[in-house]
Amino acid sequence: MNFPLLVVIVVATAAAVSAGIAFTVRGFKASATRAADAERNGHDTSRAAHAAVSRHDPASVELLKRFFDGKACAICKRPIPPVQKTGLKPGLWNPTTHETHSWDQIPTGTVAAALETELPLCSACVVAESFRQRFPDRVVDRERSLQDAHSRPSV
Repeated sequence: MNFPLLVVIVVATAAAVSAGIAFTVRGFKASATRAADAERNGHDTSRAAHAAVSRHDPASVELLKRFFDGKACAICKRPIPPVQKTGLKPGLWNPTTHETHSWDQIPTGTVAAALETELPLCSACVVAESFRQRFPDRVVDRERSLQDAHSRPSV
């Protein structure tokens, strides 16, 4: 039996496409099963998806976005880019205690009060200042190290 090459190619392609569809359907069924299990266990999946992005309610998120819009970082003086749904987000800095709050650490209930007393920080300065707070013995400021080098007597 000599099958034309075209028939073999068509059958092989149909088999590959069918296998791909079968794996896709299987994946969707598994996702639906996990979601159904989560709902049966009392988890609200829509709230969980929102919490993965932000722990603030939508009104607080809008208030924070408006606060950071057009502001400059209190430390590096660079403009803070518009807040996106994903990615690094700006934070707040208390100028008296030098304590930083990343986007997720800003208290939900007192957002308005925090925005009145604290200064905006870009995402880079939030990371740097939180590292400085957690590991003060491992941070060396360039300006301070250069000043110390110039003030020391040379040997």
